[in-house]
Amino acid sequence: MQIAEALLHARPASIALTVPEGWRLEQIADGLRASGVMDGAAYRKIVETGDLSGLDAGAPDRYSFLKERPAGATLEGYLFPDTYELLVDKATPEALLQRQLDNFSEQVLPLYRKLTAGTIDPMTLHQVLTLASIVERETGADDERPMIAGVYLNRLARNMQLEADPTVQYAMGFQPQTGQWWKSPVYLEEYSKVVSPYNTYLNAGLPPGPIANPGLKSIEAVLKPAEHDFLFFVATADGSGRHVFRAHLCGTS
Repeated sequence: MQIAEALLHARPASIALTVPEGWRLEQIADGLRASGVMDGAAYRKIVETGDLSGLDAGAPDRYSFLKERPAGATLEGYLFPDTYELLVDKATPEALLQRQLDNFSEQVLPLYRKLTAGTIDPMTLHQVLTLASIVERETGADDERPMIAGVYLNRLARNMQLEADPTVQYAMGFQPQTGQWWKSPVYLEEYSKVVSPYNTYLNAGLPPGPIANPGLKSIEAVLKPAEHDFLFFVATADGSGRHVFRAHLCGTS
């Protein structure tokens, strides 16, 4: 009876991998390597090259949404953050990436199509993900996401530079002193020294692509931003991570 019970309820060994919202591709790869579950370097190589050979076998249009990316773009922004359960003996970079892209297709694409339907000259999916990744890095408060998205969209509408700190952090890359991928804080005098198309203090418009992998709430915030006249926001002094919003810089009329 014990053997029969074990066979009846037997489940293959599996492992749960959590990809946090707002992580950049290198962080995901490093996390996979540290977990010892799979080859993080191999995962990073696939994501950086965008080579989907074998992932869409038998269904060439499975990831057709990726064809809208600019030439040479990585899969940054499309690595949908979530918890993924994989069979231990099938926990490969390809298997995880396939699950992430399928999850992206199931959750993001319907939302994008629904909220852009009937819109004149809507943002492309890649543009939405790019701005959503900045929103994701700016706040962890769900109620602030539409507010911050609205600020950046207001700035774009006025041909103002985004001047988003996370884009400078992304361009700065890995910080050997701290062992982190995001430099914090970034000081004002550093902004002009970071020469990169991702530096939105030096370049107008959106950066070339996402700077991290946003969650669904940040993506929805860009598609359904709060309507207001704010052009600026700054972190509160209480260390809560929340922000105050302004239509003008302090001291200006």
